[in-house]
Amino acid sequence: MEHPGLIKIAMHGGTPCDARDSSSSSSGDSALVEPVARWIDAVLTDHVETAGGPVRRVACMYSMAPDEDFVIDFLGGEFGKDVVVGAGFSGHGFKMAPAVGRILAEMAMDGEARTAAEAGVELGFFRIGRFVDNPKGNLKDSAEDEA
Repeated sequence: MEHPGLIKIAMHGGTPCDARDSSSSSSGDSALVEPVARWIDAVLTDHVETAGGPVRRVACMYSMAPDEDFVIDFLGGEFGKDVVVGAGFSGHGFKMAPAVGRILAEMAMDGEARTAAEAGVELGFFRIGRFVDNPKGNLKDSAEDEA
């Protein structure tokens, strides 16, 4: 355990950065810390000590697909169903690891994802091919959303 006795609570946000530039950081950015601190006080006060505020403030960089959705698919092409891809978890993959791990393992072992099918999850939403005709994938333009 990295920090015994502590829990990690984070906000998805911040300024996009270039991962190749290690000088880029929003660590301690009060614009991100304050909303999280208010949420902790409102929701977790009866469960954790909140009086001292955050113990650590750390910026976490993570990769993101353009639409912020996972990629769960077979590589296809000459490999067919021999190669399974799980990527682009956009900062929220860790909490999905048990379910996504099971789905990827079933795809690798059996060529299909029974768990997803039984849960009614349509994996087409997560296919690599969604970027072929639209580099934004599942992301909708705000003008489309209003129509």
